[in-house]
Amino acid sequence: MSNRREFLLKAAAGSSSVIAGLAASGLYPRRIFAEESSKFNRVAYRRLGSTDFKVSEVGFGCMNMRNPELVHAAIDSGINYLDTAWVYMKGRNEEIVGQVMKDRRKEVFLTTKAITKDAGKLRGQMDTSLKRLQTDQVDLMLFHVINSRNQVLNEDYIKVFEKAKSDGICRFVGISTHSNQAEVLDAMVESGFWDAVLVGYNYFSPKNVRPAIEKARKAGIATIGMKNLLNPATNPWQELDDIRTGENKQIKKTQALIKWVLDDPYVDTTVPGMTTFEHLADNVAIMGMPMTFGERRAMYRFGEDIKHHYCRGVAGCTGCMDKCPKGVQICELNRCLMYANGYGNPGLAWENYRELPESSRVNVCNDCDECIVKCVNGLDLTQNIKQAKELFA
Repeated sequence: MSNRREFLLKAAAGSSSVIAGLAASGLYPRRIFAEESSKFNRVAYRRLGSTDFKVSEVGFGCMNMRNPELVHAAIDSGINYLDTAWVYMKGRNEEIVGQVMKDRRKEVFLTTKAITKDAGKLRGQMDTSLKRLQTDQVDLMLFHVINSRNQVLNEDYIKVFEKAKSDGICRFVGISTHSNQAEVLDAMVESGFWDAVLVGYNYFSPKNVRPAIEKARKAGIATIGMKNLLNPATNPWQELDDIRTGENKQIKKTQALIKWVLDDPYVDTTVPGMTTFEHLADNVAIMGMPMTFGERRAMYRFGEDIKHHYCRGVAGCTGCMDKCPKGVQICELNRCLMYANGYGNPGLAWENYRELPESSRVNVCNDCDECIVKCVNGLDLTQNIKQAKELFA
């Protein structure tokens, strides 16, 4: 399956069989909205926070995408939530999305992100994003990689985003957070200002993340789940066609991981990264499907297999934070390794590594033969640092 036309033909047929199978088994998906699409039998939608928008429960994470035809196919399929950022692919990602937006802007809910923590430069990043995206307004402008209550409540930041809304360059504003999620979410509720949160959320998220998501969603904050897939920091990802040994129906582990997140009624949509038509077909197929008991058991088995290779920092773990006497934030190095190994993209790993402060770079570790920090979840941090040195030094 290598092009848009083949995807549309095969996915349309596949959608019919999925719905027929659910009906025959007496299972009907529990969803907030489920509507007909012009191309497929069923695409599931959910209300986005307290906005009037209904978005596909599987959105399009554009971060690594290089083919505008893939975006066209996603929109044709019924996916209407697109996520990009000023920093992705050094701006090229927004430009590729912009090639599609010049003709199809009205068909989607478009999100991008500003990342600088210099309040004086934030608006400049926003304006650059609009030019790349070939639009005068995005639906949601996120403040990217926020990890503390103080950042959420900072009046200098809030004033920039408030003016962006009043000037009409975005309809809504929000936060994206990879760590300290519960603290960030609680602060967002406290602020009463932010409209949406893009939050790292998956099978390994700390126990305090889910109730914080529920609290935020009940306060009207739109919740978008990211980092749903358990991309390993060390061992490269090995895809398995079927994680449910002994059962007839097949489901890929990537599909099961996304379904686990969608099973939470307080999550409005997800943004799995898509770079191929195969990824798109897999993600379209799971919309509206319930999480089965067999899949939950398989998720447990898979979690046991990967737990010593997956760094939970992107899901909210803070077990190693501030533990290095030299100030290295090891979870940030692990995140960069994840892009190299889990995503299979060394270039993206380098882009993120260059964004790290000097205090968290591997040259700080040159005098250490063994990492004295111990991972609370059993990762071999000495081995991880060794791999980071080989890749980034």
